[in-house]
Amino acid sequence: MGNLGGYQTMTTLAKKVGGPGALVVVTAVVGWVIGRGAEAGGKNVFRAVKATAKKRNAPCSTKGQVFDVVSDGKDGKGLALRAGDQYGVMECDGEAILIEVLGGTDNPYFTSAQFLASVSGFPSAEKINAE
Repeated sequence: MGNLGGYQTMTTLAKKVGGPGALVVVTAVVGWVIGRGAEAGGKNVFRAVKATAKKRNAPCSTKGQVFDVVSDGKDGKGLALRAGDQYGVMECDGEAILIEVLGGTDNPYFTSAQFLASVSGFPSAEKINAE
């Protein structure tokens, strides 16, 4: 009696779609649609992950460069730069920039590219992305 429920369900479905042959066709088509949808979704996810990884692993175009600070500024995270200071870029990862203030005692500092562009000749995010 345990299999009777499954058999009864299959029989009912076959009757609704026009017989066992039609049920096989409907099952195959639905399976194909689900498979293609999963494949397309998987490809989109793969492309998005690949693009994110490529952007994240992009080389730091300002690494090793030294910039002059032209106006005073604080980034709100403990970094205060004054006009006349110099800093060197050690590494960058997207918007996060690791710098060393030349002659500073509490190096290194993480700060944003936006802050550095506001107080020095550091290229803005638009200029970096254009390169």
